Amino acid sequence: MSATYRSLGRAAPFVGGLAVAVYASKLNVRNDDSAPPPLPKAVAAARPSTLFGAAAPFTPIAWGTNEYLTLSPDPSVKVIKRPTPMATLGATPLHDLVIHEKYGAAIDARGDVWMWGKGYDPTGEIGRSLRGKKLRTLAAGPGKLFGLSKDGRLYVVSVDRAFQEGQAKPRGYWKKLTTRDPIVDFVELQASEKFHWGEKWESVSVGRHHLLAVTNRGRTFSLPLSPSANTHRQLGTKQTLPAAVAASPEKALADSPSLPPESDPRFATTLTQIPALAGIKIDQVAASERSSFVRTDEGRVLGFGANDYGQIGLGANTTVATVPTPVEIVLAKAYPAGTTLRCTNIAAGAYTTMFTVERAAIGGPKLFDLLSCGNGQSGSLGTSSTSSACYVPTRIRALSGIQEYSEKLQAAIGLNIHKVSISPSPNTHVFAVLDTVSEADAKGLKDGLYGRDVMVWGGNFDYQLGNGKKSGVAVPQHLPSLIPHAIDAIVAQTPEAESSPLPLTRLQLHAAVADTYDMLGKLIKRGVKTEETVVAGYNCSVLYNKIIS
Repeated sequence: MSATYRSLGRAAPFVGGLAVAVYASKLNVRNDDSAPPPLPKAVAAARPSTLFGAAAPFTPIAWGTNEYLTLSPDPSVKVIKRPTPMATLGATPLHDLVIHEKYGAAIDARGDVWMWGKGYDPTGEIGRSLRGKKLRTLAAGPGKLFGLSKDGRLYVVSVDRAFQEGQAKPRGYWKKLTTRDPIVDFVELQASEKFHWGEKWESVSVGRHHLLAVTNRGRTFSLPLSPSANTHRQLGTKQTLPAAVAASPEKALADSPSLPPESDPRFATTLTQIPALAGIKIDQVAASERSSFVRTDEGRVLGFGANDYGQIGLGANTTVATVPTPVEIVLAKAYPAGTTLRCTNIAAGAYTTMFTVERAAIGGPKLFDLLSCGNGQSGSLGTSSTSSACYVPTRIRALSGIQEYSEKLQAAIGLNIHKVSISPSPNTHVFAVLDTVSEADAKGLKDGLYGRDVMVWGGNFDYQLGNGKKSGVAVPQHLPSLIPHAIDAIVAQTPEAESSPLPLTRLQLHAAVADTYDMLGKLIKRGVKTEETVVAGYNCSVLYNKIIS
């Protein structure tokens, strides 16, 4: 094959005219059939690693608070200031991983749940929780963990290990022969209304006291997690608690005699359909501290619940503390007349809300924006503002209207926002992942030359941003690369690595193929497709390899 030349910047994104100069890397590298240079020698010789401690490939990496042993089992380590391997989780990709305030949980390649942290076990020790249910997604509440299975079933367990194991029911002979022992006490949640043929749970989101779920038919349901679940009408119903869930209080007390409602998996086990959303097809639900959001299949957004910080985003003229019924959030107010737009994603955490928007002006290209509203005291709005309340969804300029050059189309196209992860903590921080691989060639992706850019901002009191500092950041910024990839080895050997205003060895998320194991080191499956994923946990952050096949 004849040698060709390609710019490593490939996706030269730009915001307006200035960002061309910032993003476009003029580093040209020969790109032929030869393999990239050996990574360990090149990277080690180029610059010191930003990762504290040696990590085996595919070991999750974490930083931030360790007050409840959610990142490390060492009780002497109260905070992890720099990205550090989570050795207790092993070197394996995972289906999902969540870190709440007092516990962490992950799903291995078999679909079994593993938990750790003081909220699970006072020693912080890791242990196997619910198994045999082929789980794929987790949703973490303060005292309960919810899991969505591959076949659309929704389960809940208390995060208390002693209760999980102490309340496990004996199994019959035939069940032992035909199914794997779930080991622990659990409840499968049901809907108040019978599902249609083929209907199942599609996704779930958990706030502090309530849960939202949507089916593959677009029907939306809610569930109280404690007596405080509907203080701001965040359930979307007129339920008053605890009466709404105390149909058999004697049985509830007998089943869970030692648990408060917040940790009791039987406090409420039936989800109620939200009446105001009946007949509206919903694609996504998002729950924050005391607020709720839904996105329709047409890209419209509705919100209800607490609005004391402007987190519903109804505008400067609607500053009520509570929105009792679902109301449409008119994102078009942030744009000139004639702009067509649709919301493609909602990310909500604590008192801050993010909307990913796809827009196009008449005769113009399709572009993508990230809008924010709510409490920005930690810098979580990303707009440089640290206001305690923002009622108007406002564009984050550093992540809105970015374009990259498409060699296929010979034109500039909009750079999409692949994912947004927002912390449930009031000291909120946020990660945004840009889709900087959409125009990359397959060989470059396979060789590790291209990855998705990561931006981070918000609260940093517990070093959760990963920059080694304690002060918050009110505008999105890059992080240095944490795991060596081919691109890091190449760029680090060039003069531009010293002079460029953009960190060329910045954190990017790459795809790979790996073998998967459980937390005891037992092989589960070989050759699984994975991609690096970053998660904003409760005052901490984790980078891990997510199973995508």
